[in-house]
Amino acid sequence: MVFGLFKRKQKPQFTPENQLLLTELEKFRVRYRGQGLYDDIAIDGVVQEVSRSLRADGKYANDVIVRGGWSVPDAAHMIISEYASAEILTGQLHIYRGVLNDKGKAYLKLFKVCTAKLVASGRMSEADAVEGVREFEDEIANLG
Repeated sequence: MVFGLFKRKQKPQFTPENQLLLTELEKFRVRYRGQGLYDDIAIDGVVQEVSRSLRADGKYANDVIVRGGWSVPDAAHMIISEYASAEILTGQLHIYRGVLNDKGKAYLKLFKVCTAKLVASGRMSEADAVEGVREFEDEIANLG
């Protein structure tokens, strides 16, 4: 190993919080499935991408759960809703201005379900949730 060309790359740190969050995402995916084709496609895609990101960034789960004080289910719902909203706001899930395609509607439904779960757990107030969803729908109306 004169030049270090064959050094093995070290795997990212995989914390217990990361494993708990990945498990919670998978549990949510299994419970959510069965509501329709586009809903299944949406949850499968979101969980796959979020899981990939969590595996790449081993510190994120620790930061949210340990430092941020979030419960594991709340952290999972927050991450899913953020990913779904980010995908919608790309504008690629619109048929035309302000109108989502079927996949976009499934992502919006997923966003609303996760927001409702955050309200039910007490992490978010109902007033904040209603205002947040209304503002998000206004943004959707302006995209496409």
